[in-house]
Amino acid sequence: MTFEDDIAERINADFGERANAAVKILKDEISEKDQLYTNRLIRCIIYLAKGNLTDLENYIKAVTIDPRDVIFWAEYTGIEQKKVPEHVRDFTKTFDEALKTSENK
Repeated sequence: MTFEDDIAERINADFGERANAAVKILKDEISEKDQLYTNRLIRCIIYLAKGNLTDLENYIKAVTIDPRDVIFWAEYTGIEQKKVPEHVRDFTKTFDEALKTSENK
């Protein structure tokens, strides 16, 4: 499996020296449950992990329980403040497009 260019770039930027480990973790999981992992879910997982391998593994586990949770956590704000959630990112788009959209909201 090869990742979209924006996903590979974000993995390298976020995980730095641990990028190869992050790729291995993702690829191992995706090879087992290929149909579950869309580019959108992969972007959400990477965004939420923020360069932390333990968090990466935890968000991968969360996807197997309910992928909608991971999408919600990555694409919406206001959750922590118990406000009405607002959709601010759309990870069906590349990282640049999704994050640019969230900056404009």
